[in-house]
Amino acid sequence: MADSPHLPHNLLASPSFQLERLRRRTREFVEADLAREGFNLREYWVLTYLVDGDATSQTTLGEVIGVDRSDMVRLVDSLEQRSLAQRVKDPKDRRRQIISATKRGRKAQEKLTPVVQDAEDKALDESTSKQLKHLKKLAKSIIASEEETDQSS
Repeated sequence: MADSPHLPHNLLASPSFQLERLRRRTREFVEADLAREGFNLREYWVLTYLVDGDATSQTTLGEVIGVDRSDMVRLVDSLEQRSLAQRVKDPKDRRRQIISATKRGRKAQEKLTPVVQDAEDKALDESTSKQLKHLKKLAKSIIASEEETDQSS
């Protein structure tokens, strides 16, 4: 097996580099475990948003999850074909599609949540629980600050 390449100090000191490496590692573990269940991470994110939040437009889902319009259409198509989500025309604006989780989608999301949590734990298995708690708190704080900035603009 090949040795890991040397990482320059400036890369290791870079938060953007660190976060990208962490994102990649975590996503690899989560995607692999979700694939065994017949899902991918974006599908899980959509179901979680719909279950924890409320019915919403495809546009809003795309903005929250970071998926462009055409990919969001395919994503919702996939969930709808498996009876995990449903689309209805917005009665206030017939051009808008409102997406909601079905009962089957809610059950799937409930089943997938521990799969995702276990995969994240495996990806971060060298971290202590105190470090993970700090990482989660920091991430929530950064995201909350970003949302506050967006709302005040």
